[in-house]
Amino acid sequence: MHQYEELGIKLDQLINSDSNGRGVAKKLYPYAFEKAGEPLVYKAARELVENSDKGSPVLIMTGFRTPPLYVQETDGPLGAASISRAFSICLNAKPIILTEQDERSLRIVRAAVEGAGLKISPLEDLLRGDQDLSASVVGFTHSEEYAEEDAKRLIDEVNPRAVIAVKKAGRNFKGVYHSMSGLNVSKYHAKVEYIVDEARKKGILTIGTGDGGNEVGMGAIEDAVRKHVPYGDVCRCPCRGGIASSSKVDVLITSSISNWGGYALSGMISKILEKPNGIHDPEAEELMFSLVAKEGAVDGIKGKAGKSADGLGVEAHKSVLMLIREMLF
Repeated sequence: MHQYEELGIKLDQLINSDSNGRGVAKKLYPYAFEKAGEPLVYKAARELVENSDKGSPVLIMTGFRTPPLYVQETDGPLGAASISRAFSICLNAKPIILTEQDERSLRIVRAAVEGAGLKISPLEDLLRGDQDLSASVVGFTHSEEYAEEDAKRLIDEVNPRAVIAVKKAGRNFKGVYHSMSGLNVSKYHAKVEYIVDEARKKGILTIGTGDGGNEVGMGAIEDAVRKHVPYGDVCRCPCRGGIASSSKVDVLITSSISNWGGYALSGMISKILEKPNGIHDPEAEELMFSLVAKEGAVDGIKGKAGKSADGLGVEAHKSVLMLIREMLF
């Protein structure tokens, strides 16, 4: 077994530990591992490195607006920002982060990116290659009417080498987006499945990271989500189709908290490319939490803004980040 595979197993075990007591990721991970045939983080990182050239664009999607406030969660944007940093530092790549198009969502994601140490640049400037250590943050439509054409136009304009979803709300087989509590949240979310579908048609690598089964990419193990996740098979909304996402990606990473999947992925990319600075440090983690909380991002379990994600405070997240860094470097 290659040393990176051994590290990949350890990272998989760490990020799928049931630290917040939800009990979901540890049940879903074996199915994802069986599907992948190798450690999830290692497989995703290796394929991303193999498919990415220096200076190439990569599209990273995040965003889950959770009830009762329907504001972006703290889980997702930080993981997306971490991956953006790794691509920027390790490959001088052009990260484009996509989220919901409302102004608060955009501010939250921009705050995470800045906390990770990158500058925010207009998309046109980024694609021209005028900016170093930069990322663009763009919104995507909530409308089914425009989503397919907008997705085609975006993929053609950006021509990404990969499309990565980090805690991005995903719809079920009936086209309905759900919260973990089984409620219909479709009108609050960007219809990004059209982007994933267009990317896969063009042979562009797709990666998904999730923790609950209702995120983009979890369609790879939909049957397991229906079996093991509350409301996975039958939801509380009139569709009765369950919260299980039907959208598929090439490589799925399960994680107890989706940000951790993003951190592990950015760490493994940094390891493969021998750039330890590619993964952010605990000080940046603290700053990211502070900045997104200031913009109103909420803990998806606690339902209120603050320096926590999925029920765990910032110190717990810094500890996991430090473990990832110590394991790799």
